[in-house]
Amino acid sequence: AAEPGPAEPQVTEPQVTEPQVTEPEAAAGTEVPDPAAGPRPVTVSSRYAGTMLLHAFFARAAVGPVLAGAAQGPGDVQLLTGVSMCFALGAATTEQFKHLAAAEAGPLAGLPALPGLRALRPQLARIAGASDPLRLQSLFAATMLAADPVTSGVYYVDDHFVPYTGAKPVAKGWNNKRGRAERGRADTHVTAHDGRAVCFVSGEPSGLTVTLPLALAELRKAAGPGASIMVGFDRGGAYPQVFTHCRKEQVHWVTYRRAPLAVPAMLPVITTVSYGGRTRDIAGAEETVQLKDYGDARQITLFEHGQVALQILTSDFGACPADILSWLKSRWREENFLKYASENYGIDKICDYLAEITENTKLTRNPARDQANAAVRSAEKTLATAERDLAALLTSPDITAAAKNARIPSQQAAITRARKDLAAAVTARKPVPAKLPAGSIDPDAKTALLRAGRRGLQMVLRLLAHNAEHWLSSHLNAYLRDDDEYRAITRETIIRGLAGTITSTPAAITVTLQRPASQRIARALDLLLDEINANPPAMPGDTRPITYQITPHRI
Repeated sequence: AAEPGPAEPQVTEPQVTEPQVTEPEAAAGTEVPDPAAGPRPVTVSSRYAGTMLLHAFFARAAVGPVLAGAAQGPGDVQLLTGVSMCFALGAATTEQFKHLAAAEAGPLAGLPALPGLRALRPQLARIAGASDPLRLQSLFAATMLAADPVTSGVYYVDDHFVPYTGAKPVAKGWNNKRGRAERGRADTHVTAHDGRAVCFVSGEPSGLTVTLPLALAELRKAAGPGASIMVGFDRGGAYPQVFTHCRKEQVHWVTYRRAPLAVPAMLPVITTVSYGGRTRDIAGAEETVQLKDYGDARQITLFEHGQVALQILTSDFGACPADILSWLKSRWREENFLKYASENYGIDKICDYLAEITENTKLTRNPARDQANAAVRSAEKTLATAERDLAALLTSPDITAAAKNARIPSQQAAITRARKDLAAAVTARKPVPAKLPAGSIDPDAKTALLRAGRRGLQMVLRLLAHNAEHWLSSHLNAYLRDDDEYRAITRETIIRGLAGTITSTPAAITVTLQRPASQRIARALDLLLDEINANPPAMPGDTRPITYQITPHRI
């Protein structure tokens, strides 16, 4: 076969083509999403994901309107929710917020990130400065009672001292923790029978005899007209003026009798009481006693080892004695609330040192009265000396009768003068008041009134976090059955200890929690999530339902 020869060169005409426009290729990671596919879900990993469970209580209690009552602009509800979440995480003050991961704490309230302190403080100051603290507190109390009414009608009232370490002339009060008088303020808290916070009032330290009527007025306003109320308090409020005020407000009361205890007029009766599946024999005597400056009251005397252990006073003559004993015993829930809310939610923290310096109108001892009392005591001493001298003269065996008769007129004259001087001193003391406002005694006497706006707002946010933990722990314990540690497990293991992811879409929010290491806690948490998911909650200020789930195994 012949080899192919070289090809002849060929001349071709150029072909004319239409111009074509091509789109430039998109860079990696900058593709435009398809509008028909919808926005992509946003997933955030957060070490604080367990705190998202508090929204179950916030939705059930309708906390959104409470926060909206303080909000002054768009986004304020989410900001206040975030602050309450930070308190739930154990940050006692806003200064401690800086220790939280902002990008992981913000999504708990629907925020991209928690604002820094330089931005957060002015925003909280703006909200607190424009809000009405009394209206906010009343709204909080009414919401708490509407969400879970107190069917027993039993509430507890007690004072809580908040120390002040600034340089302003703040009034002094008794600090039980340190056992001495210190400058500070007093918060009077009202808790429900189950131990959750209901309302509070703040002011200068003055004792339950002054603060209890104010707290009772807030409770009456929140409970509504016609509500049955029984208030329990300790011996600090066991005075006739408190009993009389409660009777005037048509409120029953129960407390301990102050020492010395009265001798019971009735013999003790042994009664068997069953509570929580356990029985106990109690020896007690019941009678009606007359209280000075008040009237009839019911007294229950409890005996232990044949001796009087304590005496209970109450205005309720119809309730079962065992119920009254149970109500007063449960008053320790108020003490536990004050203790653990201080340790875990910082209710004894002063959020700022701003104060208004005003004239001190507190009633103090009148120096003029002290001088008048000294004059009376001196006149009494002079009279007693003159009477003793006359008695010594009459009984002396060394003085003759003639000498006694000669000296008796002068001794009687001295007694007469002493009596006149005493009567004059007593008359001069009567118009002098025992106490006067400090400003009228000393024109330079001033006092510092701490502003209540910021503290009132923060207190509401702290109590919301406390009540949310209280609700969550009680529902968890329905499955956990650990009456000793269920509150600590809920707070430390679940709320503050569970990490997870928060996935947000325009239609819903999904929270995936890490499974706890303890099998019994994980089992109880599974059942609790099923209960919550049956009626999915939503964040305050948001309408998207939140669904909770737990990983099938630990990450």
